Amino acid sequence: MQRTSRRCFLVSMLAGSTCGCAQWLPSRKEPEASQPTLLHREIASDTVGVETIFLRLSSVESEQLRDLWAYADQQILPPEQRMLLDQNGIRVGKFAGQLPSIAQAWVDRNAARIQNDPMEQAGVVADVSSFSELWRCRADQRKVLTVRNLSKETVNLFYNEDGFRGGQFSSPHFLFSLYAKPLGPNSAQILLRPEMQYGESRRSVVAKDSAIRTQETRESIRWDSLSLVLSMQQGDCLILSGSPQPRGIGEYFFQTRSKEGEIQDVILLVRIAQLNAPDEFAQGQISNASDKTKFNRR
Repeated sequence: MQRTSRRCFLVSMLAGSTCGCAQWLPSRKEPEASQPTLLHREIASDTVGVETIFLRLSSVESEQLRDLWAYADQQILPPEQRMLLDQNGIRVGKFAGQLPSIAQAWVDRNAARIQNDPMEQAGVVADVSSFSELWRCRADQRKVLTVRNLSKETVNLFYNEDGFRGGQFSSPHFLFSLYAKPLGPNSAQILLRPEMQYGESRRSVVAKDSAIRTQETRESIRWDSLSLVLSMQQGDCLILSGSPQPRGIGEYFFQTRSKEGEIQDVILLVRIAQLNAPDEFAQGQISNASDKTKFNRR
């Protein structure tokens, strides 16, 4: 769950279309790269490049969410799962191949805010940060997408999973576990699972490979019944948001509070950015990262 501090800003460009283009904002990527960005080189055949971004929406943008959902295919999930997700305040859909112009405009405005606002660059404007992440995924490797880490709060959270459950949880850390594997040269399977860690850390001693080390763990909840397991083509993009009436898990995953106390809606975009086949993003414009644009958030 730890990320290294080697992260760069990435602005990638695709050809425009009537629905907009799949251009993304400055990006903070994973390690393992001698190049400035993963997209500068072909990846291994067992690897999937997945790009994710949490977007905080203004009140005006939140009013446009209904229009954006008109472009999303929500039939990618069976009715029973859509109903369970809705009971927990979560909505899921897919854009095939490219972002609608509404979402692209939000991405562009977000990129401008990050470029011009040092507070945005430092990730302290709200408890959800709107940086793009580029993940190099293999089937057996778990990636952690932090949504909100409310280390000084106690929340009342109730949810539906094999019945109505919930209660009070201290210091909650809301996150998604991400797995992805290629299914062919232009498609991949993705698994996205909501989780929560909470409570005090507990230290334990672990012996492995003739070495002894300590590790810290916390209580956790994995909402397996809400996991998304989907096959996607290169360029496809998932959208996740809260339900129109905030409730349950979705209320905590898809709303954020700014430093001024404003409650903002949040959406998550998850795009299959690169497979073994060449990616159009490889022609993207790469910005130079200054010391101020290198972060260590996890």
